[in-house]
Amino acid sequence: MSYIALYRKWRPLVFEDVVEQEHVVKTLKNSVVTGRIAHAYLFCGTRGTGKTTMAKIFSRAINCLQPKDGDPCNECDVCKGILSQNILDVVEIDAASNNSVDNVREIRDEVIYAPSQAKHKVYIIDEVHMLSTGAFNALLKTLEEPPSHVVFILATTEPHKLPATILSRCQRYDFRRISVESIMARLDNIAQAGGVSIQKEALRLIAKLSDGALRDAISILDQCMGLGTAEVSYNDVLSVVGIVNDVFIAQVVDALNSKEIHKILQLIEELVMNGKDATQFVSDLVYYYRNLLICKITDKPGEIIEASAEVIDTMKRQVSSLSQDEIMHVIKELSLLESSLKWTTHPRILLEVSLLKICKSNSSLDSDNILGRLALLEEKISSGTITVSTGNREAAAPANKPGASAEKKTASASDSSASKEKDAPVAFTGAGKTLPMWDKVLEELRKSGRMVLFTNLIGSKAIEIDQKIVGIVFENGGSFNKMLVSKAENAEVLESVLGKVLGREVRIKCLDADDARNSTKSAQPEEKDEFVEKAQEIAKRINAPLNIIDE
Repeated sequence: MSYIALYRKWRPLVFEDVVEQEHVVKTLKNSVVTGRIAHAYLFCGTRGTGKTTMAKIFSRAINCLQPKDGDPCNECDVCKGILSQNILDVVEIDAASNNSVDNVREIRDEVIYAPSQAKHKVYIIDEVHMLSTGAFNALLKTLEEPPSHVVFILATTEPHKLPATILSRCQRYDFRRISVESIMARLDNIAQAGGVSIQKEALRLIAKLSDGALRDAISILDQCMGLGTAEVSYNDVLSVVGIVNDVFIAQVVDALNSKEIHKILQLIEELVMNGKDATQFVSDLVYYYRNLLICKITDKPGEIIEASAEVIDTMKRQVSSLSQDEIMHVIKELSLLESSLKWTTHPRILLEVSLLKICKSNSSLDSDNILGRLALLEEKISSGTITVSTGNREAAAPANKPGASAEKKTASASDSSASKEKDAPVAFTGAGKTLPMWDKVLEELRKSGRMVLFTNLIGSKAIEIDQKIVGIVFENGGSFNKMLVSKAENAEVLESVLGKVLGREVRIKCLDADDARNSTKSAQPEEKDEFVEKAQEIAKRINAPLNIIDE
């Protein structure tokens, strides 16, 4: 006889053998005992939680000649016939491959005939959400008023895809994910029955990898037992499923924390040469940082994290040098990397670049992020290293006394400013003021061969609305020119040339004469509020510089 996979060999035959679905088992058993059999059931839940198994047990229970407290006896002729698939009164249909209207019409034509040997004709439709719209419509009437001898059992992992008209005609049962402890206990029983010993750490790893799906866990165990060893170890499981262990991930995290670029590249080389999957590694790394976050914010992480005491101790050591924001930032970056790896043809390169980006970060947030900049500013203020400019002099922060060193810094800063004055960007001259460099911008357009754009800008003028927006004003009768310049491709070219001439990034806004006047008025500064006045008063009192920027 050919080999039977473990998940098929150990498929439960009675309700009591089903793991952790007591809420469903209790109701179905009671319906068998009392004879209250509905015409349609809907079993929902993630993969590997027992939906199809429960449907098969229930189909035998309602047809069994000698049921035992709601369970099928599995010994009578009907139960044996259903188990061996010799009785055609229980029909299993895969809706993924039989999803057309014609397939459902065959069912509709067959249900009118009475069962040949059993009491009920049962149709188990797996992955029912894969049926087409036409197939659902064909099934609807039959499902609503089937013959008294017909029972439909629909199974799906995505109940939200079913029409409301189908959902309303079924008794719905939601199957829950199976806990790690229950999966471990079941796997241990299977391994012992097969004459194989398996380490507790290995059992826990398989249970975690299965993500609540017992069938997946049994399949992994089947692979591990195929190694032919008398004892399955933690490393055996790692080698079978192709993932790295917590020690390797901890080394990566340590290298990221200490910003050891060379070490990170070495670890990635080891990862690739060992044939590990980059996407799976990043997923494991995200989960590891999630555990680090739990260690950071809770006093008893062992109650939440599924890991050994040694691993948790390592995590506690690592989070001592990390802030909560830093951990959350890394999780965000790694999550973006995980989604990107699905589409790239060079996963190793993308992995290396992303980890180096995390490693090179100066803080938990990007330097361009305003929160990161504020945190950096607060750090400098606290250490007393920040300097502020007050007119023609530079004063050190209160933590340092002014003296010769401050004067030297001022002189050095003045020399540096003088040397860079030539390359400094053109300063903002004020809202509504004419842009002094406009002729140079037009000349740059002409030299670069942008003649269409150049000719349509002849006769226009440029005004500065604010620091980042330049208004291009067209006189009356220039609506066509305004429309052409406003096109995305032309606006992009003009903004590029403006940015090059002004030395700062700007956006353009095409205006007519009336628009220009309104923009100028709206750009005028508003009256200072009470908060601003109070801040200026405090700054004056403590003789500290204050620069208010309203963007």
